[in-house]
Amino acid sequence: MTPISFRNGPETLTAFEIEPTRSEQARTSAVLLLPAIAGVNDYMQGAAQRLAENSYRVVLLDYYCREGRAPDVSTPEKIGQAVAALSDDRALSDARAACDYLRNRPDVDPKRIATFGFCIGGMYAFLSACEANAIAAAVDYYGSIRYGAISANKPVSPIDRVSCLRAPLLAHFGNYDRLISGDDIVAFEEALQRNAKPYELFIYRGAPHAFDEHHRAAVYRPVASESAWQRSLTFLDWHLRGLGGHARSHQ
Repeated sequence: MTPISFRNGPETLTAFEIEPTRSEQARTSAVLLLPAIAGVNDYMQGAAQRLAENSYRVVLLDYYCREGRAPDVSTPEKIGQAVAALSDDRALSDARAACDYLRNRPDVDPKRIATFGFCIGGMYAFLSACEANAIAAAVDYYGSIRYGAISANKPVSPIDRVSCLRAPLLAHFGNYDRLISGDDIVAFEEALQRNAKPYELFIYRGAPHAFDEHHRAAVYRPVASESAWQRSLTFLDWHLRGLGGHARSHQ
């Protein structure tokens, strides 16, 4: 994994990049990987490696590159504080700049870039797909759907952005998620259907929030994790390498 730098307006930001293990094309597909609230850690680096092993160029965004370190997320209370403190506008601006970095690489197909995220990163993967300069597809692992309170850092609930979705979405949720209610998942899917958006959504029975995090025995659910990962690869292969561009013509 290689440190990289890219511009976001007047700022120079840093992130991490990993080259595809193999590529049969001169211009590869790429994935912008958006971490959970803990930021760039061994778990997220492992996810980046797994995507690269499936022939994707991967950029792993670092929300905290300006601060130089990730926040303390050692308790549920501190996790909540870290989420509230992270500006959606700033994170999405950084994600746009990272996508621009990928688009400008001569070895990347600018029309075949996806966002892929976990927890708050899943939410940002979805919100990135609501941008005017949309990416090709988005994978959302248990990203927040509805904010408990609106603030300057969290100005619009994700569910209220569904009408702006511009790319196919794959979403994974567990029905034991303490942060995302079943009612919110139902409302999210209804909004996607009402707005005729291309999506696939899966609910994993008995799976809590962060069910993919294999380093946390209390939440890890191996069957849900493996099922979601294989579905995600199939989704990416279709929309980045197959005929997925036809799906976007229905928006």
